[in-house]
Amino acid sequence: MIREIHVFKEGRTLFEDVIVPNKDLDTRAVMMLVSSSAKKLQEWKIDSMEIERYRYVYMNSHDTQFIMTMDRQASVQKAAEALMSMVSKFMTAFERVLETDEWKTTDFSPFKDGFRKIVGRVPVKVCLAGHGGTGKTTLLELATLPSQAPPQEYVPTFFGDKALLKADFDPYVFSMFDLGGQDRFVQEWGKIIRAGSIVIIVTDSTKENLAWTKRVAYPVLKNELPYARAIAIANKQDLPGALSPEEVGRRLGVPAYGMQANRRDFRDRWLKLLRAVAFEEIDFKIVGEIEVD
Repeated sequence: MIREIHVFKEGRTLFEDVIVPNKDLDTRAVMMLVSSSAKKLQEWKIDSMEIERYRYVYMNSHDTQFIMTMDRQASVQKAAEALMSMVSKFMTAFERVLETDEWKTTDFSPFKDGFRKIVGRVPVKVCLAGHGGTGKTTLLELATLPSQAPPQEYVPTFFGDKALLKADFDPYVFSMFDLGGQDRFVQEWGKIIRAGSIVIIVTDSTKENLAWTKRVAYPVLKNELPYARAIAIANKQDLPGALSPEEVGRRLGVPAYGMQANRRDFRDRWLKLLRAVAFEEIDFKIVGEIEVD
């Protein structure tokens, strides 16, 4: 997931676009560090560095430093491809300007639309993780197939399903993965969830299911996606004896939000939750920081 872009020349900011701000680190200090490394690179060579849960992918061209901030969990290859595409478009528009002193008085802000189109071509990977029967497939269909009623019968997901989701997430597009929740599939999650930025831990709001999640799902998620953001869905809130979202969150150590995935009128709530966790507007937990009893 691409979060920010910064372009520097001679220590001055030519262009920046912050989609989801970095709230954990001093951005100015980090940019100074990364730009100093970028200045040392050969023309068009790409490098990267990781600081906490962020990855900084950078390049130097025409004595101009380009720095793209991404989730650390994101694919390095896709990040490099996105940066190369961004710099190529930037040079097409401004190469002549950068070769003269004209860059000092040029307004580079019109490039924002071009940059955001590139962002939209790198889907944000969202993983729906949980035991079989908790409602992962129903949530996937609730988000992506609004013209159809959510399924009322449980059909096991073999290994994993995938769907692209476009909604009020501009400029992002979500690539959502419904992971097979049968015990025999969980150890194979690692083949699917690499480069995932967001994990939605889906539960059926029962004590037994929460215990399974901590015992079986957490070790795999913590090993494969230590820097991803996570929230929990306390699904099936309409069933007798369902634990409250607050209790589900307390037991799992992850902020939990109530849901009834088999009801179409919950679609707006579901989409708003997805958007809010992507833009970091609600409480979440970094997977690697989840405590396991």
